Order: sequence, then C-alpha cells, then structure tokens
Amino acid sequence: MMMRCLENADVEDFIGLCAKCKENIIGHENGCKALGALYHVNCFVCQKCRDPLVKKPFYHTDGLTYCEKDYLDTLEKCDVCEEHIKERILRAVDKQYHPECFKCTDCSNCLDGVPFTLDATNNVLCVQCYNNLPGKDEIIYESRRLSSPAHRRVPKKFAYTCAACSKLIISEDGAETYRIIAMDKDFHVACYKCEVCEAKFTNDEGKGCYPHSDRLLCHTHYKEAVAQ
Repeated sequence: MMMRCLENADVEDFIGLCAKCKENIIGHENGCKALGALYHVNCFVCQKCRDPLVKKPFYHTDGLTYCEKDYLDTLEKCDVCEEHIKERILRAVDKQYHPECFKCTDCSNCLDGVPFTLDATNNVLCVQCYNNLPGKDEIIYESRRLSSPAHRRVPKKFAYTCAACSKLIISEDGAETYRIIAMDKDFHVACYKCEVCEAKFTNDEGKGCYPHSDRLLCHTHYKEAVAQ
C-alpha cells in the first residue's frame, strides 16, 4: 500500500488510498478522514441504510459503522421507559432495563445490585417490601368449599401462602426468605417434605419429591401409592 501511495504521489489532487475500496482518492471534495483513515465520501457510509456519513453523527461498533438512527435500532429498549439503552444494560426476570429504571414497584428504590424478589403477580420488589407484614386492612378472607367450609388468609400483595401449612411465606426478622415451587404451589423450605413420613426432600438421588395425585411423596411412599 505504501508503494502504491508513492506511485500516485505525483497525481494532481491525489489525497491517498481509500481504506475501504483501496482505490485512489482524487480531490479533497471526494475524500474524508474518519476513524484514523481516509475514505471516499461514497465509501464511508452507514452499514445498514448506505447513506453517506460525512458531516453526520455516526457510531462505530464491532467493526461496523452506522448512522445515528440505524445504530439506535440495533440497541435494546428498556422495559420500563421504552427508551434505547445506550450504555450499561441490566438484565433481570427475562427483561432488560436501564440500571436506574429497575426499581421496587412499592417503594421505588433502585434495585441495581440489590437483592429482589417477585410477588404473586410478578411485580418486582425489594426484600424489605416483600417481607413487610400486611396490616389488618390488607388482609382478605377467601372462602373455599371443600368437604366443609374452609377459610384461608390471603394477603392482597407481596406474600405467598404455603400450600402445606397455609401460613404466609415471610421472614420474621427481615432476613431474605426462600420459597419452593412444586406442582404450581408454593411451600416453605421446612414444609417441603413427604406428606406421609415427613422426610425432607433433597437433591440427592432417590431423595427428591415424587408427586402423586396432588400429594408430595418420597420415593418409598410414591411406589406404595402407585402399587395400590
């Protein structure tokens, strides 16, 4: 390339070689300098729409050059404000956010780098809001007819109800809480056990949960239930 530049040095109005097409650039009006290199005006174009980028804002990413509009179209949008995410992106619950837009839906505190959880309707909550005990005015009672009338406390928001003990899955001391989901139901960790022998379920082979007829059973009692 250096030799070719020297060969054309005596050509009138020779500017240099185009970094893209490697051809001579003749005349200042036909060339431009960008990204530390020389280009023909018609070679320095948007990767997508092919419009010339001379005297226009442009973006260079992954070795490709875009006009401003087409560059923004390559970016993901924040699930909250629906604006393009130009800098750091935060991914959570299968969505993407500006870090400053990812907030607790109750107290509005930013959750960037902070533990969070979801309520029963998939609202994002900080642990403190999730663990707040509902007041009397935030409790409703739901009647369900089984073999006889039964009543169950159901919080309007935040807390899940354990399917085994019917108590709210909350922390008494403000610490982070955990719940186990099985058969589309929620359980305290301590309540996740065989309904017959009360053996705790683990990830060890043969020690897991074997659901049968809407019941949580260990392997031994599952085999007995199936055999009946």
